[in-house]
Amino acid sequence: MSWIAGQFNKLEIGKARAEKNQLNAPSGQLESPARTKKINPVKRIFLGILAFFTASVLAACAALPDSGPVHKGEVNVDSRNPLSQLASGPVDGSTPEKLLADFQQACAAGTYDEYGIARQFLTTSQRRHWKPQEEVTVLNPKTELKIGFDSETNRATGTGQPSLRLNKAGISQKFRTEETVRYSLAKENGQWRISSLPDGVVLTNSAFKNAFAKRNVYFWSSDHRFLVPDPRWVPRKNGAQNLLESLFFGPSDDLSPAVSSPAIMKKIPSSLVVLQNKKARVELPDTVHLRSQLEVDQLYQQLRATLLDVSGIDEVVLSQNGSSLAGSNEQSAASPKPVMLGVKNGEVVEESESRNGVFTAQTNGDYDITWPTPSNPTTDFHVAIRGGNELVRLQRGKAPVVLYRGNNLRAPQVDAWGWAFTGDSTQEGALVAVNARGATVELKLPTDSNWKIPFFALSSPGVRGLVVWQVGYSFQAQLVTLVRGEDGTPRQIIPAQDKTEVMRDVISAAWVNPGQVAVLQGGSSPKVQVFGVNSYDESFDAPVNAEYLVPNPPDGNVEVVSDRGSRLGHIEQSWRVLGSDIFYPAYSS
Repeated sequence: MSWIAGQFNKLEIGKARAEKNQLNAPSGQLESPARTKKINPVKRIFLGILAFFTASVLAACAALPDSGPVHKGEVNVDSRNPLSQLASGPVDGSTPEKLLADFQQACAAGTYDEYGIARQFLTTSQRRHWKPQEEVTVLNPKTELKIGFDSETNRATGTGQPSLRLNKAGISQKFRTEETVRYSLAKENGQWRISSLPDGVVLTNSAFKNAFAKRNVYFWSSDHRFLVPDPRWVPRKNGAQNLLESLFFGPSDDLSPAVSSPAIMKKIPSSLVVLQNKKARVELPDTVHLRSQLEVDQLYQQLRATLLDVSGIDEVVLSQNGSSLAGSNEQSAASPKPVMLGVKNGEVVEESESRNGVFTAQTNGDYDITWPTPSNPTTDFHVAIRGGNELVRLQRGKAPVVLYRGNNLRAPQVDAWGWAFTGDSTQEGALVAVNARGATVELKLPTDSNWKIPFFALSSPGVRGLVVWQVGYSFQAQLVTLVRGEDGTPRQIIPAQDKTEVMRDVISAAWVNPGQVAVLQGGSSPKVQVFGVNSYDESFDAPVNAEYLVPNPPDGNVEVVSDRGSRLGHIEQSWRVLGSDIFYPAYSS
């Protein structure tokens, strides 16, 4: 790089001399350099090579990944904004207001330098006690922390409107609409420094996204049949290590009743995972005792599912005392591709990687088939609603089989255990689950007697759900957790959080991915509200003719279907047409 800089210096010196000669010439003789200057052919070739080489180097720098193989002391380049990693220490003579503003900037870069620069803004005694990793509060987009300083008490307050608060494991915590952060300042060696402050940091929305990435950690369902994703925000630097620390912290509170936790680590080593050549080696400390090969295999599958979500990791090895644990090198088969079912010209059609065309022909013109819902691609339990009052099983090339009869049945949801959830959308407080043999379980939900359940959406594989309540013209949504028996039979639904704020004109609900669920509101100003698990919520305008949401879209973007059967995806803040002429499309989870 120094050689390149030298060549550019020579070129710049020559350019400066030429410009000086032009300026010293009589004004009548000045001409455009582009018209008068002839470049030597050899020099032209050299300049071309130099420009190409420089562009290649700059492109390579810009393409560095934001995660992947890391080494001790290495700072991974943040592909969103490399400058977000840079911060300066306190400036001599800073006022309290400037000191606190610069401190916020240092906190934004803190995940990249372990908050070393941010600590320089604190008094010597406070540096040892502050715990910035304990909590992160994220402000609403396009807002900052507003700082006010009282010169009589040497105290400052920062006020802001949060959109998210996370603990050190990336699990969301409660917060108020407006939060206040209190600081005390004191002079040390003639300069203002922060003498007291709460643990944790406050970040703007953009700084948070530059420093943190959303990833999934995985826990086994209570019967150890399926892995359940639990979304978390973790620092981008040393992402694999942070992700495993979040995993061994345990599941989110709402997930705890329905999953099992991994082996307990009282103290997680800082080198729990070592990355090299796209391989992640997890070295378990001696304090972790796995009682059987089954426990080894289960922990390995958890770790593998969690770490393969990090860019640059293709293989996971589990070891202890320097030796690979038996069976941990066996890699799982690739995940099956999603299947889409929909209705076209009265027939159920299928779109998948291997099949396209009619799935089940219409056999009774008096009863329309709606809401065909595919199961997980590894099973063969697909269902639909016929005539509004029958839950039917769909099998390729065969007539639908009635599994359950009721009234005003809501769109079904199929879980990985082979249960389809439906029920009367005009009744309050109950869901009905039906399996492939026609066995029925009624699940009561605690609520006021007047609340109906027009919509219920289930996340993959079938542990988290969203209930949409209705009373009169008002709607509220609530995340819930499904608890099952040892055989996978759903036994209980537990409210996971308080209901959302009141909504109007709700016409559809569907999970976009295991960590986000969308609610479509109609009316004169239709919009989509997306509720995040351990994440912030967001909303945006919907197409004016949107009728319902598409469950489990494969690319993770919100999709809707219009009243004319056009399927539109919300991509890069705009709606784009993805397909047409298929109604009630739904993807397997």
